Amino acid sequence: MAVTTVAVIINNVKLVLQEITAAGTRWTNEELIGWLNEFYQAAVQLRPDAFPVNEDLELTAGTKQAIPASGLRLLDVIRNASGMAIMITTRRALDSTRRSWHSDTQSNVIEQFVYDELDPTRFYVYPPATANASVEVLYSAVPTPHDAEPGLPVTGLELFKLNDAYAPVATDYILYRAYSKDAEHAANLNRSQMHYQSYMQQMGGKAQSDAQASPNAFDSSANPQRARA
Repeated sequence: MAVTTVAVIINNVKLVLQEITAAGTRWTNEELIGWLNEFYQAAVQLRPDAFPVNEDLELTAGTKQAIPASGLRLLDVIRNASGMAIMITTRRALDSTRRSWHSDTQSNVIEQFVYDELDPTRFYVYPPATANASVEVLYSAVPTPHDAEPGLPVTGLELFKLNDAYAPVATDYILYRAYSKDAEHAANLNRSQMHYQSYMQQMGGKAQSDAQASPNAFDSSANPQRARA
């Protein structure tokens, strides 16, 4: 859980911009917070695990299911409400062994799920679900945006909505957008590009460090390449 506040991030940005007025003059607080909200969208597109939501999902009758409307991408289907684990499979595997699996007898205990990257908000379950079936899912979402009052300073204890590790990345993203506002000047264009490159490098570097520190990195069944190393 984050402990960094929105005020800390915005004030750090204003320090770099040398924006000394409380509400902002060249770059208003409303603009800066708008770019912070935009950062959330950009970050989750690059790193779907940046804002994961773990919750119980009530299924509709049949095989075809969908994550909540606020979700961007399914990450995993973990278990039934009863606690029984759910395994991932492929549509080809089910189609080739049981062509009629979509019309099989419905059950409130799901055994497998199918996911297609081309349709990231939907998935299929087997056996077909009853209307009262419930499973635990993990999906990616975009945090709800922060409100910004025009003409007012940024104060209070409202928290940054991603992990604190993303706070420096957010700072670079906001600075990239801020300097883009005056990109007709070569110096500001260069600074904008510098902060954008820093933002992208940090996002890529975090992905690598997360993969190396993951418990799966030490599990030979989850990471066969590491087991052979």
